[in-house]
Order: sequence, then structure tokens, then C-alpha cells
Amino acid sequence: MDEIIDIASGKAWFFDYDNEEFERVRNICLSDKDNWLRDNYTPENLKISDHKFFCIAYDKNGAPLAMAGGKEYNKNVMRLLNRWYFFPRKMSSLCAATFYPKHYMISMSECLAFVFKNFDHKLFFVSMQQRRSKRVGQQLWWKAAYTFVKTWDKKMRWQNYDKGLVQVANCEETSCYQNIMYYTRKNYTFEDWNPNIMSYNEHTLRMRYESSL
Repeated sequence: MDEIIDIASGKAWFFDYDNEEFERVRNICLSDKDNWLRDNYTPENLKISDHKFFCIAYDKNGAPLAMAGGKEYNKNVMRLLNRWYFFPRKMSSLCAATFYPKHYMISMSECLAFVFKNFDHKLFFVSMQQRRSKRVGQQLWWKAAYTFVKTWDKKMRWQNYDKGLVQVANCEETSCYQNIMYYTRKNYTFEDWNPNIMSYNEHTLRMRYESSL
């Protein structure tokens, strides 16, 4: 894959091979000293070969805006926004307030539409890990994120899985079980995927144990 599309914020480049431009953009990401997930983007932990596609979005001046990939779990299931990173923007709060709901969300919709058109998977999901908390259950920040997505996507295609944390990586650490919201089509269901689930109670207990080590 090697395709550039126009989006509201500028352009988005979809590709599936190693290249110098991606390494240039990766180095910008790695130079962000405030990125607490920096290790996720190193050459050891972010490989284009682990993805069905990777995408870099650019603003209208050609500066990288965001990047993320699509990771295939099986022929029917794909994780979107894998290794997601949004490049810090130097702008006033007024500009930010204008950018996020308008250009950013429109651009996101345009990129998703491209993915849905070009890939035949039946279940797409995005996920994020729980934050450390004494409270058991789905956390308020994730509920707020899902509410925002429902408002943005008025067709309400995206669903929030709220019966536990879903295993998204082949390991047993608590960070490998995450909140997910997902979109299905062609009569495929979450139950057809049938991933491993960890209860909120067990997850909270494990998080407390891991933090005590």
C-alpha cells in the first residue's frame, strides 16, 4: 500500500513498508521528552511489518500531525490507532478549541472511511489501558471518551464493551487487558471474535499487586 489522500487538516499517507520518511517522523516523536509512552515508538517496539498499514497525517504546511497503524488480529479483526501518537502543537487555546472538534475529527472520519473501504475486516476496534485507580469498573474518562465518539458518530456504529477488560496483547500483565470500543459489519459480532476477558475486579487486584512489586 502506498496512497496519499486529502483530508480536512491536510493529507494522510497510508503505507505498508519501511521508508526514510517514516523514520524521520519517528525521530520527531522520539524527541518528545514529555511522551511517557516513548518506548512504544522505538524501532524495537514499533515495526511497520507488524501492521497491515501505517498512516501519517500531515497538516496543510506539511508538518506531521498524527500517526497510527492498523494491526490485524485475524482475517476478521483489526485494531485501529495502534501505536497512536499525536504530535504536540504550538497554538493558542482558541486555535486548539477550533482545531480539535472541526479539522481533527473530520480528518479522523476521512481516514476511517478510507480504511473501511480498503480492508475487508468485519470488526475494527480501538483500545486503551486502565489508569491506576482504587475504583473497580470502567473508568469515567473512558466513558466520557465513548460518549464523545457517540456524539461524533451519530449513526452510533461504535459500541463500548463494558463487561470487563479485553486482552489485546499476548501477555498477562494488566496493561495487556484494555478498554475497547468497536465497530462491526457483515453480521459479525463481538462474540464471533471471542477474545479473552478479565473482570474489572480481578484487573484492579492485579494492578494493585503489580504496583507493589
